[in-house]
Amino acid sequence: MKILPLFFLATAAAAATPPKPIDLPNDRLFPESLSITPDGTAYVGSMTGGVLRVSMKTGKAEQWIASGAYGTGALFGVFADMRNHIVWTCTNDFTARGLTVAGSDPGSVLKGFDMKTAALRISLKLPGEHPVCNDVAVAKNGAIYVADTGAPNILTWKPGGTALEIWVTDPIFNAGGLDGLAFGSDGNLYVNNVRSGELFKVVMGADGKAGKVTKLTLSRPLQSPDGMRAAGGMDFALAEGKGRITKVTVNGDNAEITTLAEDIAEPTGVDLWRGNVWYSQGSLSYLFQPAKKDMKPPLPFHLTPVPWKK
Repeated sequence: MKILPLFFLATAAAAATPPKPIDLPNDRLFPESLSITPDGTAYVGSMTGGVLRVSMKTGKAEQWIASGAYGTGALFGVFADMRNHIVWTCTNDFTARGLTVAGSDPGSVLKGFDMKTAALRISLKLPGEHPVCNDVAVAKNGAIYVADTGAPNILTWKPGGTALEIWVTDPIFNAGGLDGLAFGSDGNLYVNNVRSGELFKVVMGADGKAGKVTKLTLSRPLQSPDGMRAAGGMDFALAEGKGRITKVTVNGDNAEITTLAEDIAEPTGVDLWRGNVWYSQGSLSYLFQPAKKDMKPPLPFHLTPVPWKK
């Protein structure tokens, strides 16, 4: 009789019993982004300020960073960086659009918190006139890359640095809208545009400088692509804001788009853990659309699993 390794037995058991959604506290959370560490700790950012820490194993959620603490404002991207042991947060000031977070810094700032202590380790203001810090990816050498939705820029920070620098800017990105980004196994950086629905490859040079930028040919259009995470090889998990959770498989300058789930209200963030794509629903229309500002979003907010198809 062949004895299966424990890994395969655990995977089979997980597939036989799909996990349930994890409810999140706070009716004003508006969780735009999430990031999950290999041990099953999820960090969930709030558009009304602060970060939750959630155990994927038990479902227990606790406040990790308080709203407004260390100047944190409305949070877009949250990224657990296992190389630098930092949880990065994209904090933004949307006071002009009617969203105020008490104690938050003005402007757009990338803030990094110690993964063990939650202490602020670094605060990096985005350059430019109207930047919007959206999401973060980390390279093998620990360098950080940041999508700026307010300008056609991808920014970078290297460990030990004191400021963000423009890594690449290109007219092909359009005037703005860069959103989710992640590295493929080829070492290149992939970034989507939430406004145009486009997906781009940025070649990573041997010297760390940005090379050619290519718009990929998609097997079907993407609708408001948002959070995106590497899924191994040249596969990526993606939230389409118009209602889908999607698998993206890149082959050269082409991308095969596979729908994993649809008819989802405003999905914005994704990450993978134990054979599932877990997504959050930012419900941003209830913050920024005048017709919905006085309405309650569907509650409770939660993290929801979708089986990952290899």
